[in-house]
Amino acid sequence: MKKVIVVGAGIAGLSAAIYAQRSGFEVTICEQHNMAGGMCTGWRRNGYLFEGSAHWLTGSSPKTQLNQLWKETGALNDEVKILLRNIFYAVDWDGHTINLYRDLNKTVEQLRRLSPEDEKAICRLESDVKSFSRIQMPIYDIRGVKTQNPRRLSPGVLLKMLPVLPKLWRWEKTTCKEYAEQFKHPAIQQLLRFLPDQRSVLSIIAILSTLNAGDAGYPEGGSLAMIERMTRTFEKLGGRIFLKTKVKKVHFKNGKVSGVTVENGFLSTDAVIVTQETIAAVDQLFDTPLKEKWLKNLCKNTKPAVCTFVCVGIRTEIPQMPAWELAEPIIFAGITLSKIGFDNYAEYEGYSPKGCTTLTAVLTGDTYEFWKKAKEKNRYDEEKRNLANEISRIICEKYPQAEGAIEIIDIATPLTYERYTGAYHGSWMSIVGVGDKMNIYPGFLKSVKGLYFAGHRLMNPGGLPVAIESGRKAAQMVCRQFNVVFKSSP
Repeated sequence: MKKVIVVGAGIAGLSAAIYAQRSGFEVTICEQHNMAGGMCTGWRRNGYLFEGSAHWLTGSSPKTQLNQLWKETGALNDEVKILLRNIFYAVDWDGHTINLYRDLNKTVEQLRRLSPEDEKAICRLESDVKSFSRIQMPIYDIRGVKTQNPRRLSPGVLLKMLPVLPKLWRWEKTTCKEYAEQFKHPAIQQLLRFLPDQRSVLSIIAILSTLNAGDAGYPEGGSLAMIERMTRTFEKLGGRIFLKTKVKKVHFKNGKVSGVTVENGFLSTDAVIVTQETIAAVDQLFDTPLKEKWLKNLCKNTKPAVCTFVCVGIRTEIPQMPAWELAEPIIFAGITLSKIGFDNYAEYEGYSPKGCTTLTAVLTGDTYEFWKKAKEKNRYDEEKRNLANEISRIICEKYPQAEGAIEIIDIATPLTYERYTGAYHGSWMSIVGVGDKMNIYPGFLKSVKGLYFAGHRLMNPGGLPVAIESGRKAAQMVCRQFNVVFKSSP
């Protein structure tokens, strides 16, 4: 039986490992952390559960092709409840709450009541979202692989996309801020700026169309439960996971993979699938620099998305809160924060003690160098406390019942993500800016046989869908190399 070593036990690693093990390989996962999951994670503090990744899941709807992958890997099954919030995002404007609903028609009706003078721009938004709904992430087999259940790229899928291409080019050249400013009403502008201003508006259109299609639900139990189910699937197939086992080097001999070095020695193998974040892996895992052009382009052209993640546990009930403009902007890690919004998990069972509230906030902006310097100068904990104090003040000013009831504020900086996952600058996705191409990288090398890559970097902007699909694709590449039939399901 041929051996395969998978570097990393995130979504991509577990996906690759499950499909390869099911196809008849002897698979071992090496994971540097003490738990599987990588960037798809969550954590418990003082009785509160904080969701660190899957705030919504593309492919949660059974109507999507991606849903089958989540089910084949055990991440989802028919018993997992998918929670669909009616309101995706909301802003507080002049004492009123303005909502982005899951239902596009409901959003459009609200915007028309709010601002009749924006009729033309509202019609364009409605048309854009409906147009993008024609596009779905296609799942198909790589060329030359033998499969038990073939999945071919249907010409019908491509034909559906053709009418969207002209709009796609327009979206790629428009920032989120520019798109929002096409509306005259300031409340609508604020509502549509839920992503960083300089990103391509394509991200907003994609999210709204996914919501409107009934997708992007929240699997009950979140990231931790998904990872636990995938881990059980892999282990039931006979696979092995070595936790707290960092791969230091990947070795080749005569143009073929020979094995990997870990803390306790050398593990021989016939193939290696690297799912550690690609930029960091290229920099750290190879004594001989990899000269593949696509790897160089990936490392050169990727714009890492970086965030500081704030988790709050409050010993009282806080209502669902719209994002709001701060009376006085705050400075954190060298970035000015003038608006803030929180995900509220009070309605989800098991996320906080009874009568309490779990909140999280994603503060975007590349603060990696700030936190790195703070660490070097022994100011890291102090800066985290300063940010925690500001967050506490902001919440209590907005919701006085939180005064004296905040039990925990836990902050994960880019250095936190880097330490636990090994990701470059602690980055969890890639930024698609104006004019940036949607790059898709091949994941295999012509110069080294048996070495494959998977993970969110292989197609920008990345995310969990790219991770699971690239893991499947990497397993197919291993099957093709050894002329083995790829088995997608039991």
